[in-house]
Amino acid sequence: MAGHRGTGNAIFEIAMQSTGFLDGSTPVFVLITPLPNWKGSEQSVTEGICIRRLLPGERVAMELSHPLLSYHDVDGSARDGYWICYEFENPYPADNVRYRRRREAAFKLMLHAAYSVQILAPIGGPNLFLLYRRADSGVTLDCTQHRPAFLAPMWGRVCAIPASFQEEIPIVLERVREVFQKPVLRLQIPVWLLEQGLGAPDRHIRILLWATGLDGITRSGGMAAFAERLCQLLGASTAIFPPDATGRRPEYQVIDVAEDLYQLRNEMAHGLPFHEKFRKKRGFLVAAGEPPSEDFASYRYDHVLEECAVFLLCQSLRATFLEGRPRGSAT
Repeated sequence: MAGHRGTGNAIFEIAMQSTGFLDGSTPVFVLITPLPNWKGSEQSVTEGICIRRLLPGERVAMELSHPLLSYHDVDGSARDGYWICYEFENPYPADNVRYRRRREAAFKLMLHAAYSVQILAPIGGPNLFLLYRRADSGVTLDCTQHRPAFLAPMWGRVCAIPASFQEEIPIVLERVREVFQKPVLRLQIPVWLLEQGLGAPDRHIRILLWATGLDGITRSGGMAAFAERLCQLLGASTAIFPPDATGRRPEYQVIDVAEDLYQLRNEMAHGLPFHEKFRKKRGFLVAAGEPPSEDFASYRYDHVLEECAVFLLCQSLRATFLEGRPRGSAT
């Protein structure tokens, strides 16, 4: 019996040493998700979370997951680009329920960080989360999670990251976490509708989801109230889109599209024929009255409104989270 106990203790000690518990160190993990369309520089998000390029050891470990990355369209340029990275400690043994809870909490925090990034800059992303464990021997994959990819709007792929991003991202993340922890359904639902729209491949489903999210934020009961409250929240003459890296900015203002967006959303929601204006090719135009590229020249008006809908929803969520509640909303 003593021999068996000795063998068991030896195995236990080896296992504990491999997890870092006997030498006094606490296991460190890094949870990462790629941002292929990020046009900014390194950014701090909150304590332990930042947007940066992968470290050499992380890059080597990540390449061992090449089939998984390829399946989710994380190509070479995305791997060399910027990632949301969250470093944290998990001091519990792997078979302990508190270990799993700590890991689940880390994934939830990263999801909320991903929401916050999209609210401030709807640039899309594969929504693939990889958790790695750091040790003296190197970086090894612990587990992965995947949600439907965020399909970036066309302007989201080319626009610059707002200069206010670094100042605003910790506040927006704090508010997103608060909304989901309390919970505050009136604001949870628009965030979910943003997520569902980014994951939907059909243009009209995306418009329907995002416009419904806007309707929830403004709490309006008709087209006139929707347009009025959206203009109160964001400013009637506020530009809907940020500029691109060259300074070109699409010409659309909030007041230009608010009523049309509500009308199109109602026609889709109630199965009504689309008004002919939504089928006309107008192009997606920058301030000079020209499309920024050939890709934008053939846009129908409903396609323009798709781009407007996501940026308006993101601006409205941003304004709500930064200011506490929408101006002009009901108490």
